[in-house]
Formats: sequence, C-alpha cells, structure tokens
Amino acid sequence: MLDRYSLLEKSPKLSEKVYGLNFDILNLLLEKVQFLYNQKLDKNPISKRGLEADFTFPNQFLLTMEYLKGYQTFDVLAFSYGISKSYANKTFHKILELLLEVIGLENPKKISYKKVKKAIIDVTCQPIERPKKEQKDYYNSHKKSTFQKYN
Repeated sequence: MLDRYSLLEKSPKLSEKVYGLNFDILNLLLEKVQFLYNQKLDKNPISKRGLEADFTFPNQFLLTMEYLKGYQTFDVLAFSYGISKSYANKTFHKILELLLEVIGLENPKKISYKKVKKAIIDVTCQPIERPKKEQKDYYNSHKKSTFQKYN
C-alpha cells in the first residue's frame, strides 16, 4: 500500500495542489483530528480491538481531504489507496465526523436550504474549444478565454 503521507512530507508543496491546504495547516488539522480520535478510543476501549491496519491514520485523513477537495467516487479513492470501496466509505465518514467536530460544526445535518425558493445560475458564457473560423465572435476579453455566448 502506498503511504501518501510520507510522500507528502517529502514534497510539502504538493499539499496545496492536491488537498487545497498548505502543508502546515493540513498537518495541524491532522494532529487535532488524531488527538480527538485517540480521546474517543480511550473513552471506548472496545473500539481498540482487532489487528493494527496497514492503512495509517494520516492516510485515512488524506483520503477524507481528497474526497472533500474533488468529490471523487469511493471506487476511485479505494483504487488509489489500495483498499475496498466500503472501507473507503467507512473511513471517510469516520474522519469527517471528527473533522467537523474539530472545525466547530456541531451538527452539520441541521444546515439546510429549506427557505431557498429560487436559485439563479449564470450560463450566458459557456467555455468551448477555440473555433478555427470567426474567433473574434467567440473571444471574451473579460474572461481571457473562448466562450459560447448566449446573449
């Protein structure tokens, strides 16, 4: 199994590209989540049973952060971490609960948009491949790119 955390320690600049956070901040979050996890294990010793897993806690944390950054499917995450899909899902939800507690969201399930009646989505410019002919008709100087305009 690939130890992604040790690779990340060797090249911390990748942290921001892959997980969206500076390595120092990511490491601080990891320490807080791991401390909370260890506290919960001490309170409930039955959770300590079983064999020690090859899938280390830092890698479990990285799996959760990777999901939150890119919303990859659990199939993709399971394949990239060398674990089963169900174990990836179980790991994500276990770490997410701890992460939300560390961040300060007591009950994220209460956050809802029940009072929202309408949403407006601006689709007047859609990115397209650059056309070979009549490029001036499609170029958007504001966005510095080529867009299909629906005005």
